[in-house]
Amino acid sequence: MKREKAPGDPRGGHVRLYWALIDSPAWSSLSATDQRAYIALRRALGKTNNGDLSLPLSRAKHYRITSPATLAKALRALVAVGLIGVTRRGGCTRGGQRLPTLYRFTDEQTYAMPAKYVEACGATDEWKAVTSIAQGKALIRQAEATAREKAQTKSPLQFLNGTSTGAEAVEPSTATSAEAWGPQPLSKMKPAKMAPASLKASKDAGFSGTAPVKH
Repeated sequence: MKREKAPGDPRGGHVRLYWALIDSPAWSSLSATDQRAYIALRRALGKTNNGDLSLPLSRAKHYRITSPATLAKALRALVAVGLIGVTRRGGCTRGGQRLPTLYRFTDEQTYAMPAKYVEACGATDEWKAVTSIAQGKALIRQAEATAREKAQTKSPLQFLNGTSTGAEAVEPSTATSAEAWGPQPLSKMKPAKMAPASLKASKDAGFSGTAPVKH
């Protein structure tokens, strides 16, 4: 007898949060904002697009994450405790196209997407290595310290067609002939030499017949 396909959920799509994950120290070490970012990112997960996930601010705002800095911090926290991983860092291509940073959920399989420099891999579950809330929070603090250090060492010059952070240049996981390029810094301008204050106006400038003003 042919097995019938299970009917779809009449209430539509849903985000599945497994007990093992939400009961874990990694999950408990997150802030409420970090957890909302996880759910917002999970909302976009389909059957084959793990590794090709991004969370723009326009979508994060629906989950009460309205600041770019808050969103970036939440994503760093999720990476720090191993719930998600980066498959491609965002940046600019040679044509000036802006590419978002792509993520994968570490508890799900990732399929190869060569056009986006995403490699195939099975579930890696790095979050299981976090054995206490204290350890998870320490990993998050370390990630924030690293981010601040990178921000402080950035060049004061702006990158041409660059991204918001110096660490966001495109970094494909495998090197190819079509590898994306990082933005180049603008060249420094040489300051113009100022004329000495004691230099008198030349006669050609029309000031030769001007008498000094007596006070």
